[in-house]
Amino acid sequence: MSRVARYHADRTNQKLYFARLACQQAEQTEHVQQVQAHREAAVFHLHGAMLAFLQELVRYYRLNDSTPTLQSIESHMAGKGQVSPEVSVMQQLAKEGVIAELKRAYRLCQYTPEPSTPEPENETSSHLIIKVTQTPQAWLPDTKILREWHHDLTQLIDGFRNEMVEF
Repeated sequence: MSRVARYHADRTNQKLYFARLACQQAEQTEHVQQVQAHREAAVFHLHGAMLAFLQELVRYYRLNDSTPTLQSIESHMAGKGQVSPEVSVMQQLAKEGVIAELKRAYRLCQYTPEPSTPEPENETSSHLIIKVTQTPQAWLPDTKILREWHHDLTQLIDGFRNEMVEF
């Protein structure tokens, strides 16, 4: 039985594929709202790929956890007297790294970002000019960043899969 079938890695692979498609579509359209929709979809699919990989880990380590998180996997593993090297690396990346950035973007896609208050420029003129450069999508990562996250997550997951051995 292949690893993909055994640990249900197909869902993780699908989510990564969907994220790549969303990036391609964002690059191919010119309509501002459609670009935003595709970029947000890429964020959702990348976040979903991370969650799907956590499900892979649960199946691999034979844990009973229907909605796994890094903390819950760590707790279940500690209960068995084991440590998951994958979770340790992912926890570090969740503090500062690609996972932290992805989680922030996911959060911002879920809720309306706080509007910024335009600040007047430092000028001596009595006609102060207020500079507003923030676009409605300024908080949303561009497709270049999304592609980097896709690459980083794919590399991370593939590396973990290559290291996972039966125990």
